[in-house]
Amino acid sequence: MSSGEMLGIAALVLSVLLGALLAVQTVRLGRVERQLRALMKGGGPGAASLSFGELLARQGERLETTREETESLRQAVTRLEFAVARSVQNVALVRYNPFQDTGGDQSFALALLDRHGDGVVLSSLHNRTGTRFYAKPVQAASSPLGLSDEEAQAMQQAMKQG
Repeated sequence: MSSGEMLGIAALVLSVLLGALLAVQTVRLGRVERQLRALMKGGGPGAASLSFGELLARQGERLETTREETESLRQAVTRLEFAVARSVQNVALVRYNPFQDTGGDQSFALALLDRHGDGVVLSSLHNRTGTRFYAKPVQAASSPLGLSDEEAQAMQQAMKQG
């Protein structure tokens, strides 16, 4: 084999290797271009005219703004959770007839409690001559005032809802 043929074969092998290297680099460049386009698309209007450093700075600002908004929302959720915990969530009504000489279950005990079992039990006693209303405070699902059986039943039913 002459030196010219060997030189030709070496040039051919080198050309094939360079072609393969060029193909690999083309694929890599395409991937980087897609990533850059995606980054620029998220950069907002006019991002295409920015330098890479400016684009990164803008993305950093957007990230910081998003972080601040997330923290603000987290604080708002915490305030709402506290407010909801203190709102009336558990309600139960027990109707009954405390007197044998009147008809129907016109009397009732109504429990209005929050998530922690705090609230009030309202009672109405109805008889032929009138109706009386009572309110008893409830703290942690118990009352410092004595509860009637119906009031206790209403409170227990309300707490089962929670």
